[in-house]
Amino acid sequence: MTQSNEPNDRRIDRQLRTINRRVNRLEDTQVTWGELNVEFDRLYDEIDEVKIEMTQLKTEMNQRFDSLSTELNGKIDIILRHITASGNS
Repeated sequence: MTQSNEPNDRRIDRQLRTINRRVNRLEDTQVTWGELNVEFDRLYDEIDEVKIEMTQLKTEMNQRFDSLSTELNGKIDIILRHITASGNS
C-alpha cells in the first residue's frame, strides 16, 4: 500500500554530502575569485535542484497521505454504518 522513500532519501543525503564536501574543498583550496564564483554558482544550482526534488517528494508524500486519509475515512464510514445498522436490530 505505501511505498518506501528510502532510495530517494539516500539519494538526497548523498547529494547533500557531495555538495558539503565540494564546499569544504573550495574553502580549503586557493583559487581565484572568478573560479570561486563559478564553482559556487554551480553549487547553488545543484542546491536548487535538490530543493526542487525535496519539494516534489513532499508533494508526493502529501498526496499519499491524502489518499490514505480518504481510504481510511471510507472504511470507517462502512464500519460505522455496519455498527449502527446492527445496533438497531
